[in-house]
Amino acid sequence: MKKIPALVLVFALVFINARAVRTASDVYNEGYDLYAVNDYKGAVAKFKESIKMLPEFVKPYNKAGLAYIAMKETDHALYMYKQAVYIDPNYSEAWYDYGVAMEIKDPKNTKRQIELYQKAVDLKNDDHIFARASLNLARIYRMQKKYDDAILLLRNAVKVEPTFEELYNQTGLCYYETQLYDKAEESFSKAIELKHEYKEASTNLALTYQKKGNLAKAVIQLEDTLKIDKNFDGAQYSYGNALIDSGYYDKAIAHLQLAIALNPKFPEAYYSLGKAYLHKNMFAESQESFKNALKLNKNYTLARKAYETVKKTRESFTDQVSFRKIVIEGEEGSEGGEVVLTKKEIEEDKQTAKRELQVLKKRQREKMVKEIEAAKEKKKKEAEMEMVEELRVPDDKPKKVEGEDAVDSEGNTADADEF
Repeated sequence: MKKIPALVLVFALVFINARAVRTASDVYNEGYDLYAVNDYKGAVAKFKESIKMLPEFVKPYNKAGLAYIAMKETDHALYMYKQAVYIDPNYSEAWYDYGVAMEIKDPKNTKRQIELYQKAVDLKNDDHIFARASLNLARIYRMQKKYDDAILLLRNAVKVEPTFEELYNQTGLCYYETQLYDKAEESFSKAIELKHEYKEASTNLALTYQKKGNLAKAVIQLEDTLKIDKNFDGAQYSYGNALIDSGYYDKAIAHLQLAIALNPKFPEAYYSLGKAYLHKNMFAESQESFKNALKLNKNYTLARKAYETVKKTRESFTDQVSFRKIVIEGEEGSEGGEVVLTKKEIEEDKQTAKRELQVLKKRQREKMVKEIEAAKEKKKKEAEMEMVEELRVPDDKPKKVEGEDAVDSEGNTADADEF
């Protein structure tokens, strides 16, 4: 029998292995195409076939994990990610996806989530994954009130992906929760600048305006948000709260009811609806709204206190509380002490109080309308000025005086190193 030369045999084995890699890759690509059209079951079958052909080929494990997540089979997904990082510990995308799956499987296990996301961050071999792992890790730290750690992660991430709008929104939330509202406004504005249709950042910016005492500006921003998406429950809820603060209770009730219709499991919306009803002395509706908030969250302290208060108020009305009037001692025709009012006097007092309340509400509304119109006019003028600046030739543009700091439209000095 003729012997096959050793060198020929080696080349043959290399060729066979290369053919196997190519074939496994082809099958993986078929699975990827099925995944792209949402055929997750078919995709998993292809990924498993690819793995069987070449067990050390890591990509099918990770993509199979994503398909399992889409089918809500989290345990299978976790197994695939575990295999992926075992085969290739430097595969940052698998570490990131592993962390996402762990959040779905066990939301309270933040320790494990942090470990997985930190692995992806530490590898820093994929800018896209680095930024997203940093974002998720920062969000967890923010929830734990570790704001310095969160902001540091976000600052490093934005250096890698400066146009990733979600980094700025998360940074804004850190500043908002630490009451650094100017910095929060700057971050949310940057997020909207990068993505105009960013409804969450737009809502957060409105809430920041409200915290800074500029209710008119907050209302305008929320109206802009609802133009982006009128079915965004968060914006409908926030707009309802702004309307309560502005004294527009009927309109607030309508928007809060819409927020609840969009998201029936929204205890905060029920609580705000209860407050709006309370302002209109609609005690039964108010009590029911607070009760609904407590059904969704039994530990909702504000809703419980409000519910108990309204309940006692209704009981006191049921008991027909007497209206009494303290007579100033020494007043002509009186001996001092308490005098029970007649039904006629009670009714007159009610009507007087009602008229005074209507006058007060009217003044508040007029003031609010003026503030909103003034804010809109200011916004219009700023837009016109921006157009003028764009039309200027370079020699026409105002020159900065040497040594002078850059100043924004509100007179604040800008720091080029901050975002």
